[in-house]
Amino acid sequence: MTKMSNLPKDLAEEVLSRVSLTSLRNVRLTCKDWNTLSKGESFAKNHLGYQAIVAAKEKEFMMVLMMDFRVYLIRVNVHNDIESCIKPEGELISLGDEVDVSQVFHCDGLLLCITEDNAKVVLWNPYWGQTRWIESTNNFHKLDMYTYALGYKKSSKSSRSYKILRFIDFSPTCSEFKIYNINSDSWKVLDVSPDWKIDSYIRGVSLKGNTYWFARERHGYGRTFLVCFDFTRERFRSRLPLPIQPCVLDTVSLSSVREEQLAVLFQCSSTLEMQIWVTTKIEPNAVLWNSKVFLAVDMHSLKFQFQVRASSFFIDEEKRVVVVFDKEKRYLASSRNKAYIVGVDGTWEQVDLGMSVDKFVYPLVCSYVPS
Repeated sequence: MTKMSNLPKDLAEEVLSRVSLTSLRNVRLTCKDWNTLSKGESFAKNHLGYQAIVAAKEKEFMMVLMMDFRVYLIRVNVHNDIESCIKPEGELISLGDEVDVSQVFHCDGLLLCITEDNAKVVLWNPYWGQTRWIESTNNFHKLDMYTYALGYKKSSKSSRSYKILRFIDFSPTCSEFKIYNINSDSWKVLDVSPDWKIDSYIRGVSLKGNTYWFARERHGYGRTFLVCFDFTRERFRSRLPLPIQPCVLDTVSLSSVREEQLAVLFQCSSTLEMQIWVTTKIEPNAVLWNSKVFLAVDMHSLKFQFQVRASSFFIDEEKRVVVVFDKEKRYLASSRNKAYIVGVDGTWEQVDLGMSVDKFVYPLVCSYVPS
């Protein structure tokens, strides 16, 4: 009988390309030959190609889920029964068991992770198991007030220069915008004096190498809009309009759609109506929104509002549903994490994601495309 370790290279590559992403680490630890094989360009193309085919056939989304300071890979298929629509692939562990993560951002297969104490920054490619810890100086002690983003400058069709934006804009005397270039391993201070403000709890969404946030007038509570940081030009671009104006206590959240468009979730705090709008065009200096709302649901009968600052979501365009990650809503503060699946007809179901040690740490989901 032929052992797996003695298979010809082509056959071994074909067999191993069927393993899940979270099992690659075990493959690489099995023997030197498999470690070398699984780190080759040919294997990567076959493996990622097979994973994409399976996901498309099964109508699955691959997502990164941060929960209880750990990072997991999950597959979501809203066409399945509620019991099997969210399938955990496993914990992404190449950061090490000792690292707790409080924030995670995705761009082009890379994850930017901020540690629980908000003091350390690491750039991580889960597919290759590669990490780079980024040294940074803190001129201000309000570490939890810093905002981060990951993007890239596209130098050519196949070459990308990755960068990290880090800023704090707490007050005129506590403001700093810096950008880190991965290639040169260096930080640069940016000259930025915006007439708008991005609140520190607002998460940005990376799309096509740039990052978008909700922003508001710098003084008072005027209009809300989108702003984009252009990583190629290394500057913020002009304001972009939203399809609807939220009030101060409304829930608002951003998400990406197929890595091509933006989706925005609004939930009114007074009526509890939830709306999802999707762009038809999104560029650093221009946006067009679909003239028809993707989903509008009256959630007053459910008597709860998704978390104003912490809810994350994604949509399934074919099934016309939204999946929102939040806490259990029966209690004011719950340790139980939930995924709420809401359909265009107003029907909804919930999936239990387990307990958190800290009831104030909310589950966070973002799309993930390995690279």
